[in-house]
Amino acid sequence: MLGMRVLFTVVGLGLALSGCASLSEEDCKVGDWQGIGVVDGRAGYTSDKLNEHTKACGKYGVTPDVGAYMAGRTIGLQSYCTPISGFEQGREGKSYRGVCPIATEESFKVGYSLGNQLYSANESASEAQEAVWEIQRRIDRLEEEARGEDCKSGKEGKACRKAADSARTDSYLARADLLLAQNRLFSRERQRDRVRKEVTNKLLDLEPSYNPS
Repeated sequence: MLGMRVLFTVVGLGLALSGCASLSEEDCKVGDWQGIGVVDGRAGYTSDKLNEHTKACGKYGVTPDVGAYMAGRTIGLQSYCTPISGFEQGREGKSYRGVCPIATEESFKVGYSLGNQLYSANESASEAQEAVWEIQRRIDRLEEEARGEDCKSGKEGKACRKAADSARTDSYLARADLLLAQNRLFSRERQRDRVRKEVTNKLLDLEPSYNPS
């Protein structure tokens, strides 16, 4: 039962800390410094995070229990400093703060490198997709202008009709750009899929229990 209470405390703290820079008045006065340390360790924070908590709790006349906090942070780092955690950090484009002990840092970095490769491949494909959408939006605008629906007849509408003709020509050129952009997107999506397969296989070699989602 004690273990479950500690678990619920840590989960509750995790939810509370995820939405703010440091600690609330209630967190400070409850004073579960080991639980706070566990949460920070799991998030990969350096020990400097304690300085933020000290400043936040100082407003309420509360001083952190440094020993309990550091003990909790060490426990939390055990969850953070794994190949799977490293992979997830890298895949999300997060930075590594050099917090893992020597015994686990190498395997964490291997996972982080694999995740970072997938992150880069995802970003590259996303940029290519955005380029396709942007060109398509440009084509839509040009085709609307090319219809010249607001152009008047006779000399009065000459300039408008000329602009519509120019927009029509530009839309044809933009379609060529769209084809190139679509080919680029297809290539980058294939590259992303190859990278995903490669890094997943390598991660499974490190952690057979990993469940790709």
